[in-house]
Amino acid sequence: MELTDQLGREIINRLSKYINVPINLMNPQGKIVASTDPARVGQSHGGAIAVIETTEPQFITDEDVIHYANVKPGANLPIFHRDKLAGVVGLTGPPDQVTQAAGMTQGSVEIALEQIYIQRQAFYQERQWNHWLQQLLNEEMDRDELIREASYTLRTDVNRTWQVLVFQAEEPFELAESLKSMFHHKDYLFILPYQDNMVIATILFPETSIFYPDNIRSRIGVGEPGFSIDGIRHSFKQACEAIELSDRKCEPIYSRDLQMERLLHNVDPRTFLEVTEAYQNRLQHLEKIYHTTLTHFFKQDMKMNRTAEVLHIHRNTLIYRLDQLTRKVGLDPRHFKDAVILQTILLHN
Repeated sequence: MELTDQLGREIINRLSKYINVPINLMNPQGKIVASTDPARVGQSHGGAIAVIETTEPQFITDEDVIHYANVKPGANLPIFHRDKLAGVVGLTGPPDQVTQAAGMTQGSVEIALEQIYIQRQAFYQERQWNHWLQQLLNEEMDRDELIREASYTLRTDVNRTWQVLVFQAEEPFELAESLKSMFHHKDYLFILPYQDNMVIATILFPETSIFYPDNIRSRIGVGEPGFSIDGIRHSFKQACEAIELSDRKCEPIYSRDLQMERLLHNVDPRTFLEVTEAYQNRLQHLEKIYHTTLTHFFKQDMKMNRTAEVLHIHRNTLIYRLDQLTRKVGLDPRHFKDAVILQTILLHN
């Protein structure tokens, strides 16, 4: 990474808060790209050119100024990034007074360059993964191309078994960063914000446990493990469906625990309408108390005593409500076949 105008300005803004002498940053061609003195930006710096030619520091005194173009007394030191010359840093002032500060500035600039480099690499890689994810979830994806791109561009072997976790939260970017730090000990393919309120995490199976930040309220859907590209797609859809089909919060919702719900939810729409339309209309006109009773009755596996206890009502009151519901809707939730139809209606509403 070389010192450019943009990088130079960013570094000067950081350093000028702590160093009270004039600072110049020159690129590998000796041009001043950033300075605490804006008037000097764009000039060719003779001292920097000498540093570039020799890769050695140049200390310029009042007597030396006449030997260099566009210079003032000061210390000019080479900047290296990953063993390559990235530019030159110069501090203005008597060399014996600014040399120590120049050395500290040199180290600070090299550290800043590395930090910026790492940040940019991470940002660039995340953009690549986002593009790859968009292609993956596209209905017209090219499976072979995605595998090649993962291998050659992202340097990842996707031909393994993965499990997708979908997190639904108000602050997806903050959540994604928290998850990356929490999953650092696990092998994960990617952890990316997706759409407005979602984070997708694809981790290597088997996972031993699932953690998420306590300070961020989030719903978590967990898909079934799957192999390679198709497995990731299926696991993602299952994780999303798990969130859709369950009202649980603050704990993982596993797709494998919702097999009946998934089956009923994916019934053919036309068949569903033919069978349930009349019952749906009647159910919609009932008071809310009947919907609540029916929901809890199914959650408690159609157990009368447990349902009455959860609803804080007498068993006879529950029986009365179910009798009224049966009479008004035409389906008795205490009978298996009728219960299946009612449960299907609830899942589609």
